[in-house]
Amino acid sequence: MKKLVIFPMILLLLTPGALFAEERKPLIDMTAFNDYIRGPEGYQVLSTTHDILGYGAVLLGLVSGLMSPPLLDVDEDIHGFIGGTAAVAAVLNLGVGLLNYGDRFDTSEGLFTIDNIHIVMGITGGILMLVGSLTGESDAHPWISGLATGLMGISIILQM
Repeated sequence: MKKLVIFPMILLLLTPGALFAEERKPLIDMTAFNDYIRGPEGYQVLSTTHDILGYGAVLLGLVSGLMSPPLLDVDEDIHGFIGGTAAVAAVLNLGVGLLNYGDRFDTSEGLFTIDNIHIVMGITGGILMLVGSLTGESDAHPWISGLATGLMGISIILQM
């Protein structure tokens, strides 16, 4: 029992500077990463990643729709895996888009600019793709997932 009391006391005596220091430093220094992401190379990497994830989400959504059990009598697990992958790609695409283009939504030239429509349709499509993957075998599942894929596809076409 004495060891249980002595050990924390020794620990406190040896590390008071770390516990009560005035200036605390983060465990991981992210300044180099932040500088890279805000620089031209980081912007290009995120831009390419956003494009690939967007194209991938739409393509996987289309393939998942074609591989649906009522349409082509494909195994439900294959349809679910492809649809889940599409939803993951869509959610990752939203995150990368927000990180790289979070300041692009602008109403100074009006609400209905190509960028604003792309952003709203892409976000709506990405969220609906996630919702569609979570609805499972409900009657709304094909409608929600199809609308999600269509919105994301049109959003991509608008940016071309």
